[in-house]
Amino acid sequence: MNLKSFLLLLLTVTFTLCGQVLMKKGLIQTQAVTFRNIISSYTIIAGGLCYIGSFVVWLHVLKVLPLSIAYPAASISYIGVIIASSVFLNEPVNLFKVIGAALIIAGVFFISRAY
Repeated sequence: MNLKSFLLLLLTVTFTLCGQVLMKKGLIQTQAVTFRNIISSYTIIAGGLCYIGSFVVWLHVLKVLPLSIAYPAASISYIGVIIASSVFLNEPVNLFKVIGAALIIAGVFFISRAY
Protein backbone atom coordinates (compact mmCIF):
# COMPACT_ATOMS: atom_id res chain seq x y z
CA MET A 1 0.00 0.00 0.00
CA ASN A 2 1.52 3.32 -1.02
CA LEU A 3 1.27 6.58 0.91
CA LYS A 4 -1.59 7.98 -1.21
CA SER A 5 -3.70 4.85 -0.71
CA PHE A 6 -2.98 4.86 3.01
CA LEU A 7 -3.92 8.54 3.38
CA LEU A 8 -7.14 8.09 1.39
CA LEU A 9 -8.08 5.12 3.55
CA LEU A 10 -7.27 7.06 6.71
CA LEU A 11 -9.42 9.95 5.50
CA THR A 12 -12.33 7.60 4.79
CA VAL A 13 -12.04 6.09 8.27
CA THR A 14 -11.82 9.56 9.85
CA PHE A 15 -14.92 10.82 8.05
CA THR A 16 -16.82 7.66 9.00
CA LEU A 17 -15.75 7.91 12.62
CA CYS A 18 -16.66 11.61 12.87
CA GLY A 19 -20.01 10.90 11.25
CA GLN A 20 -20.83 8.18 13.77
CA VAL A 21 -19.87 10.27 16.81
CA LEU A 22 -21.67 13.39 15.58
CA MET A 23 -24.85 11.51 14.78
CA LYS A 24 -24.82 9.76 18.17
CA LYS A 25 -24.27 13.07 19.99
CA GLY A 26 -27.07 14.64 17.99
CA LEU A 27 -29.42 11.79 18.76
CA ILE A 28 -28.61 12.01 22.47
CA GLN A 29 -29.76 15.64 22.35
CA THR A 30 -33.10 14.86 20.65
CA GLN A 31 -36.25 13.60 22.33
CA ALA A 32 -37.29 11.26 19.53
CA VAL A 33 -36.00 10.16 16.15
CA THR A 34 -38.29 12.08 13.85
CA PHE A 35 -37.64 13.72 10.50
CA ARG A 36 -38.18 17.15 12.07
CA ASN A 37 -35.66 16.50 14.85
CA ILE A 38 -33.11 15.14 12.39
CA ILE A 39 -33.24 18.09 9.99
CA SER A 40 -33.18 20.61 12.85
CA SER A 41 -30.07 19.13 14.49
CA TYR A 42 -26.85 20.66 13.20
CA THR A 43 -24.91 17.86 14.87
CA ILE A 44 -26.82 15.14 13.02
CA ILE A 45 -26.55 17.09 9.75
CA ALA A 46 -22.78 17.46 10.27
CA GLY A 47 -22.57 13.71 10.85
CA GLY A 48 -24.46 13.08 7.63
CA LEU A 49 -22.11 15.39 5.73
CA CYS A 50 -19.18 13.44 7.13
CA TYR A 51 -20.76 10.30 5.71
CA ILE A 52 -21.08 11.94 2.31
CA GLY A 53 -17.41 12.92 2.52
CA SER A 54 -16.52 9.38 3.49
CA PHE A 55 -18.42 8.01 0.50
CA VAL A 56 -16.64 10.33 -1.94
CA VAL A 57 -13.19 9.49 -0.56
CA TRP A 58 -14.12 5.79 -0.46
CA LEU A 59 -14.70 5.87 -4.21
CA HIS A 60 -11.12 7.08 -4.62
CA VAL A 61 -9.88 4.31 -2.31
CA LEU A 62 -11.65 1.72 -4.46
CA LYS A 63 -9.99 3.21 -7.53
CA VAL A 64 -6.45 2.74 -6.15
CA LEU A 65 -6.71 -0.39 -3.97
CA PRO A 66 -8.05 -3.90 -4.51
CA LEU A 67 -11.39 -4.35 -2.76
CA SER A 68 -10.01 -7.38 -0.91
CA ILE A 69 -7.51 -5.03 0.78
CA ALA A 70 -9.54 -1.82 1.06
CA TYR A 71 -12.66 -3.22 2.68
CA PRO A 72 -10.93 -5.13 5.50
CA ALA A 73 -8.60 -2.17 6.12
CA ALA A 74 -11.63 0.09 6.53
CA SER A 75 -12.59 -2.02 9.56
CA ILE A 76 -10.00 -0.01 11.46
CA SER A 77 -12.88 2.43 11.92
CA TYR A 78 -14.32 0.00 14.49
CA ILE A 79 -11.29 0.61 16.67
CA GLY A 80 -11.61 4.34 16.21
CA VAL A 81 -15.25 4.15 17.26
CA ILE A 82 -14.31 2.31 20.48
CA ILE A 83 -11.79 5.03 21.32
CA ALA A 84 -13.94 7.99 20.24
CA SER A 85 -17.05 6.69 22.02
CA SER A 86 -15.02 6.38 25.19
CA VAL A 87 -13.55 9.87 24.88
CA PHE A 88 -16.53 11.83 23.52
CA LEU A 89 -19.52 9.81 24.73
CA ASN A 90 -18.14 8.43 28.01
CA GLU A 91 -18.85 4.85 26.96
CA PRO A 92 -16.88 2.19 28.87
CA VAL A 93 -14.02 0.21 27.34
CA ASN A 94 -13.74 -3.31 28.70
CA LEU A 95 -11.43 -6.25 28.12
CA PHE A 96 -13.65 -7.76 25.41
CA LYS A 97 -13.52 -4.55 23.37
CA VAL A 98 -9.73 -4.43 23.72
CA ILE A 99 -9.38 -8.07 22.64
CA GLY A 100 -11.75 -7.49 19.72
CA ALA A 101 -9.77 -4.43 18.62
CA ALA A 102 -6.52 -6.40 18.81
CA LEU A 103 -8.01 -9.14 16.64
CA ILE A 104 -9.15 -6.57 14.07
CA ILE A 105 -5.67 -5.06 13.96
CA ALA A 106 -4.14 -8.51 13.52
CA GLY A 107 -6.59 -9.37 10.75
CA VAL A 108 -5.94 -6.14 8.86
CA PHE A 109 -2.19 -6.65 9.24
CA PHE A 110 -2.29 -10.15 7.76
CA ILE A 111 -4.64 -9.18 4.94
CA SER A 112 -2.50 -6.18 4.02
CA ARG A 113 0.59 -8.44 3.79
CA ALA A 114 -1.06 -10.18 0.86
CA TYR A 115 -0.94 -7.00 -1.23
